[in-house]
Amino acid sequence: MKNLFLITSLLIGSALALAGRGSKSALVLVAARSTEAHPIHATDPITIWCAPDNPQVVISKATFIRLRDNEKLEPTLNPTKKNATYTFGSPSINDAGEYKCELETPHGKISHRVFIYSRPIVHSHEHFTEHEGHEFHLESTGTTIEKGESVSLTCPVTGYPKPVVKWTKDGAPLALSSSVSMEGTTVILSSVNYTDAGTYSCEAVNEYTFNGKTSKMLLVVDKMVTVRSEYQWVYPLAVIVITLVLLTTIIIFCEWRNNHAARKA
Repeated sequence: MKNLFLITSLLIGSALALAGRGSKSALVLVAARSTEAHPIHATDPITIWCAPDNPQVVISKATFIRLRDNEKLEPTLNPTKKNATYTFGSPSINDAGEYKCELETPHGKISHRVFIYSRPIVHSHEHFTEHEGHEFHLESTGTTIEKGESVSLTCPVTGYPKPVVKWTKDGAPLALSSSVSMEGTTVILSSVNYTDAGTYSCEAVNEYTFNGKTSKMLLVVDKMVTVRSEYQWVYPLAVIVITLVLLTTIIIFCEWRNNHAARKA
């Protein structure tokens, strides 16, 4: 019985030694536009950390791995070698995501997950402006196509956790049809008609818990679609013709009036 108790204690001790804990952090972003060449940066530094659950365990080596691209980060061990930390001095949207923490100890290796959260933002070279001064409600420059053509509307958002995307048209849920379909988060308008014109809004939402508070973050991107008639060229041509007719009439009238005045003289 005593041996059984001793074995059980050793197993529990090993389990405690090989368990870990890690940090959760969130980027503080004050704008919603970013590009690959110029990713948006957070307003404050972020430090992630990882440690064994058992405070008596000493760490001999630590590594953080960003799971999105398997990039390895070399953390710093605190003086007592009880935890490992890594500080992003100017974290960008590219630093958001899930990381794997690997700790080597005298009892074996410990693996744990740490997270850097980010609200949804636009990550694209497209040009956007703020809607009525709201930094997380953006408008694109719009798309103009001719009746019968096709166009794809993308929702170029990023964030962690991955945002859930839904589309609306003129404020109502987007209705799919033979001419309106979706591939992933992209809306495809095929053989458009005049009724397909309007404001298509991409609404991206994600949710995460940080410091005991659950945040639900929303980003809205409006894309205006204008459908132009295939006979649109007729209107400017008609204006030009009418203008020429009026000018000719005016010139003829002026000549007639001058000749009439000369005959009277």
